[in-house]
Amino acid sequence: MRILIVEDDALMIHALTSVLTNQNYAVEVVTDGQAAWDLIEAFEYDLVLLDVILPKLDGISLCQQIRSHGYSMPILLLTRRDSSHDKAIGLDAGADDYVVKPFEEEELVARIRALLRRGSKASQPILEWDDLRLDPSSCEVTYANKLLALTPKEYGLLELFLRNSRRVFSCGMILEHLWTYQDMPGEEAVRTHIKGLRQKLRAAGAADFIETVYGIGYRLKPLEEARERSTPIQSDQTTMLVKIAAVWQHFQGQVSQQVSVIEAAIEALSQGSVDTELLAAAQQEAHSLAGSLGTFGLPEGSRLAAYIETALRKNAIDAKPDLQQWVRRLRQEVSQSLTPLENAELASALPTTQIQRSSQTDKILLVDDDPKILALLQTLLQPWGLQVSTIADPRQFWQTLEAVSPDLLVLDVEMPYLNGIELCKVIRNDPHWSELPIVFLTVHKDAEVVNQVFTVGADDFVSKPIVGPELVTRIVNRLERNKRLHRVAKAAESQLNEALAKIQQLQATIQALQTSQV
Repeated sequence: MRILIVEDDALMIHALTSVLTNQNYAVEVVTDGQAAWDLIEAFEYDLVLLDVILPKLDGISLCQQIRSHGYSMPILLLTRRDSSHDKAIGLDAGADDYVVKPFEEEELVARIRALLRRGSKASQPILEWDDLRLDPSSCEVTYANKLLALTPKEYGLLELFLRNSRRVFSCGMILEHLWTYQDMPGEEAVRTHIKGLRQKLRAAGAADFIETVYGIGYRLKPLEEARERSTPIQSDQTTMLVKIAAVWQHFQGQVSQQVSVIEAAIEALSQGSVDTELLAAAQQEAHSLAGSLGTFGLPEGSRLAAYIETALRKNAIDAKPDLQQWVRRLRQEVSQSLTPLENAELASALPTTQIQRSSQTDKILLVDDDPKILALLQTLLQPWGLQVSTIADPRQFWQTLEAVSPDLLVLDVEMPYLNGIELCKVIRNDPHWSELPIVFLTVHKDAEVVNQVFTVGADDFVSKPIVGPELVTRIVNRLERNKRLHRVAKAAESQLNEALAKIQQLQATIQALQTSQV
């Protein structure tokens, strides 16, 4: 659990930090109200321990500001004033409880535990999961009445999962809950502590309670709850399958026209006639089908389209018999009427657990000249609470970019009028958009193209045909990682400003002393 201490007395800071770290809390300290507000905007805290008399922004005003902006974490006021009037002012400002200085350590810890229980979903002070028991009052963990010797971070991990039993936590979110931003390590530290916790649970005879959700993070493994939720999840996935099948049916006529263009070009080649424009159009249609057919459950169609594209690009006249055979098989593939179940791998990208993400709706801008891909991506991403905008004509890119102001951009590599790689290069050189996360989505898998996209500034690369879970988890993780970086940068800037202000204050004091001595 993560606690923010807002206190300007050095001795009190030392005492509070010592008491709370001994209780396995992650503690962060600031010495004025404005710095506290900057951190509260940047990070998530389980509780705020707030002094009333503070520089820059007093505790009562900060408390009111926290509540007026919708933050609901418990607030415990520290005050030297014991009158009913002063207590009433603090509670009316939005505080949940108060402690009068000087205080007893046992009372302070008990009040903090009570507030954390009240703010969590757990109604009992003892957190239980099967035969596993965690007692926050004693910081003891037992399995089948056998005491487990956990490190503070292992204890913090287990408590986090037990208090949020239906959430999946990314490594970034775990770091924010269990470490302060000043000493936040890399994501490998989370994996190391998870491994240690699993080993100790197994040594005690417990099952592995911690589940790895591929590409996203970790959660507590469901017990009986998983069987209770199986029916609605199946229903949601069936709905998604039907939607994906509907996208295919909507574009099946267009796919047939794309194959007709390829057939016309190959027929012209067989008659010894090479129409440059028709050949270029056929190449483009084959390239589009190579990227989209596998995504809709037609992997053989994707392979055939890729063979045809390669042969047409090389103007391989000697490959005419193969081309004619390939296009006949391609026609057979796209003539199928897919059932929803053939898209089960795509639908498995549907969220079936509560992923801890920002409450703010993230905006995604998709740029791809294939309308089938754009429609499918919208279908896959919208259930995750993402606001998706699409561009099929890259000439409309800049106008749409300004209007949408996205949090993440998905770019195809090969498009008419404007190449995705060149577009990425221009974005990275634009002062306003240079930090925008960019994920490339393309049928190209060769090392040269991969190197190109990362050289011009791509953040990630996803290959077509699209695998639903891979695409969704990469986009969600990229959004969360980018937000975490922004929060850390903002908090570091706030800390730097605070340090500079103290230096200026110290310089002014020294100057005043020097003047008085003169």
